[in-house]
Amino acid sequence: MQSQSFKHRVIRSSLWIFSGNALTQVIRFVSNLIMTRLLAPEMFGLMALAGVFIFGLNLLSDIGLRQILIQNKRSDERFVNTVWTIQVVRGWMIWLLSVVVAVVFYLLAYEQMLPANSVYIDPAFPYIIAIIGINSVISGYESTKLVFGNRNLNLKINVTISLISQVIGFFAMMIWAYFRPDVWALVAGSIVATLSQTIASYLMIEGKGNRFCWDKTIMDDIFHFGKWIFISSIMGFLVMSSDKLMLGGLVDAASLGYFAIAGLLVGAVVQLIGSLIHSVGFPALSETFRDNPSALKSVFYKLRLPFDLILMFSCSFLFVTADTIVTILYDDRYHSVGWILQIMAISLFEVRYRLAGECFLAMGKPKLQSSLIFVNLVCLYVMGISMYHLYGFKGAVWAIACSALSTIPLILFYLKRFGILDWKKELMVLPVLVVGYAAGLVANYLFDKLL
Repeated sequence: MQSQSFKHRVIRSSLWIFSGNALTQVIRFVSNLIMTRLLAPEMFGLMALAGVFIFGLNLLSDIGLRQILIQNKRSDERFVNTVWTIQVVRGWMIWLLSVVVAVVFYLLAYEQMLPANSVYIDPAFPYIIAIIGINSVISGYESTKLVFGNRNLNLKINVTISLISQVIGFFAMMIWAYFRPDVWALVAGSIVATLSQTIASYLMIEGKGNRFCWDKTIMDDIFHFGKWIFISSIMGFLVMSSDKLMLGGLVDAASLGYFAIAGLLVGAVVQLIGSLIHSVGFPALSETFRDNPSALKSVFYKLRLPFDLILMFSCSFLFVTADTIVTILYDDRYHSVGWILQIMAISLFEVRYRLAGECFLAMGKPKLQSSLIFVNLVCLYVMGISMYHLYGFKGAVWAIACSALSTIPLILFYLKRFGILDWKKELMVLPVLVVGYAAGLVANYLFDKLL
């Protein structure tokens, strides 16, 4: 039986993460609206594609350092500081690799070896990659005290730090764009936000700071655990970023900008729920598996129910109201975002199953997560390439939105295999899709009446 203390910490942490992420999405939403008034669509396409490469370098070097600090029973100073030392070294390596990637793109563009009229040939593109790579160096020095806030389900200060850094980054971006409306406003905002969070992780959380430490035995343990995280991260990057990588070579910067903005709107829900799943779900399931494995199934479905309700409703509601939302938020230059947002809303159905991945990780089985990502990856490329050749840009967007659903049968198989699956609880939330669809129709009707 789970203790009341544990339940209270889960509920309290969930409320903090939910409210914090909601405020973060509001900040990003307001920021996006303001920046679309100040900047042209192609600037969002440039930043989105450059961000993909930095995101990729981060994932391609990911050995699960945060997960190790949360999942491992050790929390002594030597263990923690060894992990932090690897984190710092990794940050510098990512930045150096980003410079190499930037030089490669510069030379390819100079030799005219890149697709004409694509995002890749923009003169600013290599420089953006090199400069935003500095974020990896800055975040590498971030204090591990933030991670232990997650481990202990004490997330109030983590949420506060995240909000403060987002606000500071937003103001830096807005001030730059007001005086110089170019893509570097987006770059500046990103760097300032990252720097703010790293500094705050030392100044706003009590406890000892980190110092450099190197322990070979600990290193071996870290890499043993992290090898499957590394494989999952490689495939995860390809799954999560192949859409922009593929579209970047096929369409112009403006079209990619429309796709990026639609992704940002859907991503508001994904980030809100996804980070809650990771920040609360993973530590809660890890503690349950460590202390009371027999309660894992019960805790899993109790955690997932609110996620299911929100995601099912949002999926069908956004599908119906996409054009209305875009009409309200953006000017005529961004009209194409509407149909893309409608299609991308379907992908929200898959997010509810991400808690299963965190559950497998909490059980010490990261290999299962790797197999899920592999299936997703194969389906994404097969469907994406086929649909693009058959139906063009719209076909590719449909493939991107639907490919994640391919992992659901395998997730259900794994849940059944480990005695976690409950079909009744899987199916009982599906009628919420109908509720969301009906609410969307009502919202469209009210909007039309107001016009």
